[in-house]
Amino acid sequence: MFRVTSLTKMDDRQLNRLIKRVLALLVLGTIAFVGFYALDRWRPATEPIVDRRLSALEQAVRDKPEDIASRGQLADTYVAKGLYDEAIVQYNLILKTDEETELATYGRAGAYVGLGQLDAAAKDYQAVVDIAKGGEMANVDPMLQSAYYSLGSIAMQQGRPAEAIPFLEKALAIKRSDADALYLIGTAYVATGETDKAEVTLRAAVAFVPIGWSEPYVALADGFTKAGETAMAEWAGAMADLAAGKPELAEPRLLAIVEGDAAVDAAIGLGLLSEMKGDSASAAGWYGKALATNPDNAAARLGMSRVGASASALPALPTPGAPGGGNN
Repeated sequence: MFRVTSLTKMDDRQLNRLIKRVLALLVLGTIAFVGFYALDRWRPATEPIVDRRLSALEQAVRDKPEDIASRGQLADTYVAKGLYDEAIVQYNLILKTDEETELATYGRAGAYVGLGQLDAAAKDYQAVVDIAKGGEMANVDPMLQSAYYSLGSIAMQQGRPAEAIPFLEKALAIKRSDADALYLIGTAYVATGETDKAEVTLRAAVAFVPIGWSEPYVALADGFTKAGETAMAEWAGAMADLAAGKPELAEPRLLAIVEGDAAVDAAIGLGLLSEMKGDSASAAGWYGKALATNPDNAAARLGMSRVGASASALPALPTPGAPGGGNN
């Protein structure tokens, strides 16, 4: 659940976290922006370099003010250090040269986010979109994808979920596996009352990160509650507990619904919980229970493969009252 850096080559993977991890990405930067930029572009400052090289970069810019690469590194490093005003000064100076316009605008947008100036950030992200959307590689452009995501994120932060959805749809059109974008658009669908769409996208998000990320499950619980699906809302709430590292709260909630409307999802949740405990046999039993009801369930099949069993040779199903068994 992260994305903002600036005038650097970009790694597609590091576009996956903005909303909650913006400061971390500002430190780590990005690499390898799919070959769009030449090798003499500046590189992102990693965390150790941030502390070691700030004064050296400042000196390099003083010695050679026309060196865009050094100035870009300096701007990035200011952002990484939380010196957003100083970073904006450097990005503005780069923009005055009419060089690296897209990268400088993108970097400045991240600095505005750091300052909480979301309107200014949105204007810059939109400028990046306007530059990049007509490019030959727009359909795989990670910077364009990140700009769309950022515009959607800002719209959500400003309480405009209906306006966020089109931006997030465009981000997902570039990268369907972006779990953060799936989560964010799911919350937007919940807010706009589109609970069926919310379930699809939020389930997709947790399919990528089933454990350790509770927010999509919380959003699912909200959506199911609004849709009047009580058992499914309880399942999502239990999974939020499990994802938050509270298996002792999740287990009784899942056992209570394992024979009801949420039976398949509850069994898969108990399988995940058993895996977390290191109990492969119990996990296989729960995944087998889910597959007995829904043989094509991808999550159950994946779980079964992880614990070394196959759908064609299922272990005995857990029985109520037995270890790993459910309630009737």
